[in-house]
Amino acid sequence: MAKLPNGEEKKARRAWRARLRRRERIQRATDEATTRWRRREDGPNVPQPMAPSTPLPRTSPRRQGLENGEPSALPTPRRELTFKAGWMRSAACLAIWLGGGCRFAGGVLWDTIRRRNTQENRARRLREMFESMGPTFIKLGQQLSMRLDLLPYQYTRELERMLDGVPPFAPEEAMKVIARAMGQPLTQVFSDFDSRPIGSASVACVYRATLASGEDVAVKVRRPGIVARLAADMRALGWLLRAAEVFFLPPGFTANFIFELRTMLMEELDFTREARFADLYRRRMRKTRQLRFVSVPRVFFEYSNDEVMIADFVSGVWLKDMLLALETQDPQVLAKLQEMNVDPVILARRIQLIARFNNFEHIFFHADLHPANILIQPGNKIVLIDFGSCGSFSKKELISWRRWFDAQSTDDVGGMVQAALGILEPLPPIDRDDFAMKLESMFWNDLYAIKSKHSEWSERISARLWMGFLKLSREFKIPMRLNTLRMIRASMLSDTIAARLDNDQDPYREFRHYEKGAGRRAKKRVVKRLHRLLGPSKYIRIEQGVESVLKIAYQLQRGLDSLSSIRIGAIIAKSVYATLLVLRMLLFIAGSGATVTAVRWFAGLYGWRDYTRENLFHSALLVVKSESFEVFVLLVVLITFRFLFFRLWQKDPT
Repeated sequence: MAKLPNGEEKKARRAWRARLRRRERIQRATDEATTRWRRREDGPNVPQPMAPSTPLPRTSPRRQGLENGEPSALPTPRRELTFKAGWMRSAACLAIWLGGGCRFAGGVLWDTIRRRNTQENRARRLREMFESMGPTFIKLGQQLSMRLDLLPYQYTRELERMLDGVPPFAPEEAMKVIARAMGQPLTQVFSDFDSRPIGSASVACVYRATLASGEDVAVKVRRPGIVARLAADMRALGWLLRAAEVFFLPPGFTANFIFELRTMLMEELDFTREARFADLYRRRMRKTRQLRFVSVPRVFFEYSNDEVMIADFVSGVWLKDMLLALETQDPQVLAKLQEMNVDPVILARRIQLIARFNNFEHIFFHADLHPANILIQPGNKIVLIDFGSCGSFSKKELISWRRWFDAQSTDDVGGMVQAALGILEPLPPIDRDDFAMKLESMFWNDLYAIKSKHSEWSERISARLWMGFLKLSREFKIPMRLNTLRMIRASMLSDTIAARLDNDQDPYREFRHYEKGAGRRAKKRVVKRLHRLLGPSKYIRIEQGVESVLKIAYQLQRGLDSLSSIRIGAIIAKSVYATLLVLRMLLFIAGSGATVTAVRWFAGLYGWRDYTRENLFHSALLVVKSESFEVFVLLVVLITFRFLFFRLWQKDPT
């Protein structure tokens, strides 16, 4: 049978499944009719006792276990990417971190002596320090460039300039990784393979090749050993941050940061996850009529795994090169764009449309809409690549984000503040009114600049709002969730790109244009859902509604029964924690004092240095009265009460 085209093959497969469903319904109806007919003909069928002479049936032979190679009926375990490192390798990485920190501190000191210690110079030295330490630290710096809630804007902007031209690894290593991933020699898969990489980044190298079937593909290969290096660096970073919590940072402040940074790095290294995101996005764009100008390279899953991803090779003009040509008025590139029938104004509108669709209608959003990840093709068509960084939101979070954009499009600053508070929930114990007042004042100032016709284009984009929002959150020590940061970064990137393509663009008008298409798509979804609700499944909904009502009644009864109760458990837990913490402090101080007293007494007993012989009680009294011991006790008490303060003010889950 001749192989059908991809679209025809899917239609044939759907028709075949429909025939199977009809055949199953016919078979089920036939079986029921046969059973009813037999009951009418035979009457009640009373089982007869088995005759004594009837031999008992022989038992079936016991099935053999799985040791004979029989496949298990259980599903395969979930695929996980290991991310571990030994303590010796982590200690070596810690030494590298400390050495880099010393070089950074020395550079800052030298700038101070020369009176050049500005925030820009410090940010530049931090970037140079990361770049000098190799690809692992370059990737860490790139990820830290997203943390506007932790680092000042000048630092994040400088870290965004981390070099992409990392030296490639040996082609022989890439060949081994590809052959291991495919389980067969390269000559059986590729008719041509160029060993010179067309791209070399901190995590992977990209090669151009031709499959044996004739398709031009891009082969993305993960750097050998990069997982172990990142794991060791993350463990060393965790040691440093936990040490900083003892004296500088609140206890537990960096735990969430380490977890989110580790999550981002794991996602960047997992090519299987990236391939799934790219495939899902490609299929969704093909089904959305308003966004058919967007495409994603097709992934060849049969040749891809965690270390290797193979996708269609696409050509066009990189958006970063196009922006540079527009801003420098490069005549050659502008002539090529005109030949390709590319209009910057149309591209600006389409970039905004893509960003809004990603944020509110897709099951995930592309969190790195950087100009280096966007390719422009003739006719204003857009190709998105690099789905290593993606995020998603719950329905509750999406409602807060939609309220933000709706309020922004109608100049409702109060609504923007309330939506911002909803985005940040649950808030730590801060002065909520003070934060909201400062946030509202900042939003008004930025809104005046956006509305002014005499402002620069860089002042008329939402990036200024986001930067002020994150700066204020950092001042109030409000932690940010990973997906919130990704959403803010994606919105800032898309707004900035659109403004650079079209300096006169109005983001509010573009949002209203998006809402028209989103409304039509929502109408189709609502109609489709109503058809499903009114179908045979409506009785399931009724049953679920009845169960929900009963559950609410039960919860209400429990709530009424527990009105008289107080949260004794939380109070007891905090009291026990405080008591144990104070006891440990007293035991530590007493043990330290006893140790020093014993050393002093033995020193006087044997005449060491200038110590004189004295009784044990007198030695203890001198130790207790010494200024050094009092400073030590004060330091221990301060550290203990610092931990006690944060535990007592910590909100327990309800």
